[in-house]
Amino acid sequence: MKIDILSDLHIDFYFNPKLKVKDDQIKKLYDPIVTENNREIGDVLVVAGDIGHYNHQNIRILKYLKEHYYKHIICVLGNHDYYLVDKDSKKQFKDSFERVKNMRDLINCEKGIYCLDGFEVEIDGVKFAGCDSWYNDGYFFRQYPTQSFTRKSTNVMWRNVMTDVNFIYGVSNFDDIFEIEKPKIESVYKNCDVMITHINPSAKDEHINIRFQNNPSNIFFSFEGEKYLKNGNMKYWIFGHTHEELEYEDYGVNCLCNPFGYPGESGNGRWVKMKQIEV
Repeated sequence: MKIDILSDLHIDFYFNPKLKVKDDQIKKLYDPIVTENNREIGDVLVVAGDIGHYNHQNIRILKYLKEHYYKHIICVLGNHDYYLVDKDSKKQFKDSFERVKNMRDLINCEKGIYCLDGFEVEIDGVKFAGCDSWYNDGYFFRQYPTQSFTRKSTNVMWRNVMTDVNFIYGVSNFDDIFEIEKPKIESVYKNCDVMITHINPSAKDEHINIRFQNNPSNIFFSFEGEKYLKNGNMKYWIFGHTHEELEYEDYGVNCLCNPFGYPGESGNGRWVKMKQIEV
C-alpha cells in the first residue's frame, strides 16, 4: 500500500471561508502537488491535523481530495482545528470541544474518510490508529532535568508563547487536552502499523528540527512518547504541528512530518512536495 502524507493544510489561509470554494480553485492548488511528474498517487492520504479553522470548508476540501485523487483519507485534528476564531464560530459552538465533535462527525459520515479519535481503521490489511494528541512537559524534563517546573509557571509561558490560549475555549491549562488524549494513545499504539498524531511523539532534542533545538518553546511542539515508540508495533508514526519537514527513526519506528504550512511558507503551495511511504 502506498500512503501519501501531509499535515497543517491551514485551508482558510488559501481559500476565503466566507466564499464558496470552486472546484477549479481547489484543483489549481492541490493538483500540482498530488500529481507532480505523473507520480503514482497513494492509495491513502494521511492528514496529520491542522486542517483549518472552519468545519464547512474543511469537509469541502477533504471531500474533493477523496473524490478526485484518493481511495481513502485518514486524518486527525490539530490545535488549530480547536480554534474559535471569530464571532460566528463562537455563536455556533459553545466551546472548542463542540466544534471538534462536529468536525469529526462530518468527516466520519463520509464514505472512505476517517477522523481517528483513539480507534483503529484497517484498510487492505494495514492498520491505522491515532488521535489528535497534545503537548506535555516532557521536553522540559529531558532538557532541564535539574530544574523544577510547576504547572503554574508553564502556564505563564504558554500564555506568552502560544496563540492556542486565545482561541481554544474550554481549557485552563497547557496540558488539559493532553490528559484527554493520553488514554486514546494508550488504547491503540500497540496494535497498529501506522500511528498518527498531530504532535511530535518525541521530546528528544535530536528529534526536533535543528533550527529549534535547545528552545524551551519545544515543550509546546512535542510530547514524551518514548514508551509508545519503544513498546508499540507501528512501523511509521506520522505527525504534524511543526511547519518543518522532519524525519527520524527511534526504536525502529520511522517518524515523519510533511507540512503544507501557511502561504508564505509554502510559496502558495508551489514549494510543497508530497511525501509517500509504502507499507
